[in-house]
Amino acid sequence: MVYLLLIAATLATSLVSGILSMAGGMILMGVFGFFLTVPAAMVLHGVAQAVSNGSRVWLYRRSIRWRVLGFYTIGALAVLAIFSLLTVVPGIGLVFVLIGCFPFVAMIIPDSINLDMEKPWVSFASGIVVTFAQMLAGASGPVLDIFYVHSGMGREAILGTKAVTQTLGHILKLIYYGAVMTIAADALPLWVFPAVVTAAICGNYFGSFIVGRMSDHQFKRIGRHVIMVIGIIYIGKGIVELSG
Repeated sequence: MVYLLLIAATLATSLVSGILSMAGGMILMGVFGFFLTVPAAMVLHGVAQAVSNGSRVWLYRRSIRWRVLGFYTIGALAVLAIFSLLTVVPGIGLVFVLIGCFPFVAMIIPDSINLDMEKPWVSFASGIVVTFAQMLAGASGPVLDIFYVHSGMGREAILGTKAVTQTLGHILKLIYYGAVMTIAADALPLWVFPAVVTAAICGNYFGSFIVGRMSDHQFKRIGRHVIMVIGIIYIGKGIVELSG
């Protein structure tokens, strides 16, 4: 029953991500973290989100801004190298607190700091910051949003370009935590993986129909309110875990 719940959560959150390009991965990591160990949650979440974002790459392939991705990749690979050397595995309380805090990070960034993802140095910094967040908390969508809020991209360009960066981040997370989980012998049933993959693809496919009926303003506004509510819930959960 637990695994069926995780599959249903994957379908629902992929639908959310398919519509808003945010919040879905954040919600899903919280659900997985509630039922699984941190390495197992990271691996299953990485599979679900790599497929979920990968399917969005295909759906919006014609709108992707490929020029921003080279510098992002350099920063992301640097973070993977650091984590591989240190072998860091965060506690579940820290994971929840970090996920919960991410939506509010954007609120303290001054408007004068123009973090436009289409600038090379911003793309490189995004690769470092976002991948670091993914490695520690499993989900980093709200952090990645900071680097898109000042860009001139429309909703489909944002969906496609973010999907590429998120897919890369989840693949790197899979590489790292897959090795950790192998060492810890913390196995998941094999049938769960194709079920999660199928749910992720279906959620994104249905979400793409709804995106076509939204304006750019609605697309950017709705997601902000959703992730802030979720953030408050996760911060509370993390504090309970840390104090327990």
